[in-house]
Formats: sequence, C-alpha cells, structure tokens
Amino acid sequence: MTPEEIRHLIPQFLSGELTPDELATFEAELNANADFRIEVEELRSIWEGLGLVPEEQPSAAMRARFYQRLNAVVRNGTDVAGERRSRWKFNVFQQVAAALILFSAGLLVGHLQPERQKPSGEVEQLQTQVQSLRQTVALSLLERQSATSRLQGVEWSNRVERPDGELLSALLNTLNSDPNVNVRLASLDALEKFADDNSVRKGLVESMSTQDSPLVQIALIDAMVRMRDRDVKNELRKLTHDSEVNAAVRQRAQWGLEKLSYQ
Repeated sequence: MTPEEIRHLIPQFLSGELTPDELATFEAELNANADFRIEVEELRSIWEGLGLVPEEQPSAAMRARFYQRLNAVVRNGTDVAGERRSRWKFNVFQQVAAALILFSAGLLVGHLQPERQKPSGEVEQLQTQVQSLRQTVALSLLERQSATSRLQGVEWSNRVERPDGELLSALLNTLNSDPNVNVRLASLDALEKFADDNSVRKGLVESMSTQDSPLVQIALIDAMVRMRDRDVKNELRKLTHDSEVNAAVRQRAQWGLEKLSYQ
C-alpha cells in the first residue's frame, strides 16, 4: 500500500472503522513517518472539535426534500462524492467541514424553492450558521503546525463574508508572525478584501514596521497604494531612509510615496 493510499484511510482510522490488516499498515506508517503523525494528530483534534458542533435539526419538510434529492441521485447512478474524490487531492478536514457546509447549503436550497417559499428569517439563520462554521474552520486551521494547514485556514477565511474581530485579529497575527512567507502573503491578500474595516487598515499600517521579508514588505506597499491609505506615508518614509532595508523595498517605498501623493 502506497503512502497516498494510507492517507486515504485517515477518516476510517479516526472513526475506528479500519480492518485489523489496515490498522496494522496504518500504525506502521505512523511509527515510521513523523510528518504523518503530526498530520493525523492535527486532523484528530479538528475531527473531535467538529463533533462538538451542535447538531441542527431540520424540519420534517426540509428533511423530506433532502432525501428526495438524494434518492434522485441514486436512481441516476451518479456517485458525486466518488467523482469529487477522484479530482481532489485528499484532505480529510476539508471533506468533513465541506460536508457540513454543503449539507447546510442543500437545506438552504430547499428553503428557496419557489413553490414552497419559507420565511426569510429561517434562511438568514441558516446562512449565519454556514458563515459561523466557515469561520470556525478558518480559525482552527490557522493554529495548526503545518504551513499547508495554515494556508488552508487563510483560504477558508476568504469564504467568510463578514468576519468578526477574532478572525481579523488571527489573520493580522498570521501576517505579522507566521514563520512561512507564503502564509503571510496569503493572509495579506485575505485582509485586503476586508480593507473597509478600520481595524484592518490600522493593522496593515502597523504591520509595515514588523516585517522582515522583502517580499512581504513590497506586497504590503502595493496593497496600501491600492487601498489609497495615506496613513502609511510615515512608515514608507522610514523605509526609504533605512539603509538596512533591502534596496528593492526602499525603491518600492519611494514609488508608493509618489503614488499616494498624487492620488
């Protein structure tokens, strides 16, 4: 069994459904591969955390519509999940979280059927629950040890339409302190989408003086110019006069000052 095939057994391992032979193979890989052990433990904590999410009980009518659609898929012989698994790179956490969100979205579609219009309050409540779950997923992933998981956390944050202060603070902290430059750049892209929030704009200005990566510094300068944030001009002046700063960064900071002066 290849390492990738063993990775496909993670859901069954977490749910205790492996056969004795599969379990022996899985545990042998755990003992031999430290990175695999870390990944499994991270996913175990998330798996258990999702188990604490309160179970929503849909109405009888909504449940009936869901099973009608499910039966239609079965009759047509369409294995949607199988097709997706063949296209997606395996990630058990995304499967679990996406399953919850897609199920909620399916219920939402049921609400929106024109022939049986439901009260808007129920739809809004369901939308809020989906957004809350997405935020929970993002926050959990941002705390993971692996850079890949943290990148996925940033990706999930992009799916939150109205993030609260906790998620915005987590993204700013990632931008300022994550050891991986790619994760920091991704968090900057995510934060720029929420630039209308004053706390985000202030946090981005303050982040300018904390960065040590030329790539992140230049990306920050570009972002502030796109946002037309003149509050960053003092930080840009400091960069242009700091001989210890990378020459390309100093040049970009001077460019940023000129752009902001004419905007």
